[in-house]
Amino acid sequence: MKHLATTLLLLIAFSTAFSQGLDSLLKSLKEAPRSNRTEILLLGSTHFNQESYRNTATADLFTPLRQKEVAALNAKLKAYNPDLILVERVPEEQKSLDSLYGLYRTGAIRLQDIPNGRSEQYQFGFQLAKALGHERIFGTDYYESVSSRILTEGSNIEYFQKYLDQFALVGREADTRFRDGRLSLKDFLLFINEPAVLNLAYRVMFLNPARVKYGKFTNAPVEYVDSSCITPAYIGAEYISLFYERELKIYSNVVTTQMEQGSKRILLIMGHRHAAVLTKIFEEDADYKLVRVSSILK
Repeated sequence: MKHLATTLLLLIAFSTAFSQGLDSLLKSLKEAPRSNRTEILLLGSTHFNQESYRNTATADLFTPLRQKEVAALNAKLKAYNPDLILVERVPEEQKSLDSLYGLYRTGAIRLQDIPNGRSEQYQFGFQLAKALGHERIFGTDYYESVSSRILTEGSNIEYFQKYLDQFALVGREADTRFRDGRLSLKDFLLFINEPAVLNLAYRVMFLNPARVKYGKFTNAPVEYVDSSCITPAYIGAEYISLFYERELKIYSNVVTTQMEQGSKRILLIMGHRHAAVLTKIFEEDADYKLVRVSSILK
């Protein structure tokens, strides 16, 4: 009996120590976020160089009114004082980007002289970088041209399409109000960067498609989609993977550029859909502190 009692006491002591050890381990995992995290401001944008904006007087960013709005927004972004500005260009184009920005920075060319000079990467990226005295801006895109409408068949396809159409309707309404002059540039960007709008985009593109099975893609570009590797039984999951892979590669470009440059405050200017996903990723990265657009632009 004495031996049994001793064994029980040892087991209780071991169990207590083991439990305390795990509690300590869990506590270390739940520590407060590090104070030296890199801040990142993700500015989701539409592509203002598109024809629908160029050919609409109230939407053209080169008009005096819109340029005044651009300047006001850049003043707010300047106050954020990013030490690294990243735009939607692939790293393979960095030499070209450096050359073009160098010409703009020295006054050799104007934005009006640049093809697609209305684009957000120039209106915000170039103008802000010059105002802050940055020697370079960096491209962090990974390009793939795949339409969100390639998923057209499969079980539960109606569910997927319902929310895809809803998202398109939300986007069209905001876009129409901006293009006809009812919505300022600031309010337009604030709206598309609202968490509710970003969450809808994320749900539509990266959650809902998983409900679709036993289908196929329609008019998927062969240069980006290898049909021999697609499993029709999981067509919705395959759809998600096509788009999510690109976002992960963009994320990789962002974090590796930050490590190379040693920056502590980033401005990342990307298309709205990218912002929806990258926001989720950076929220889970303990090395980063996500800065909301509304906290800077309002």
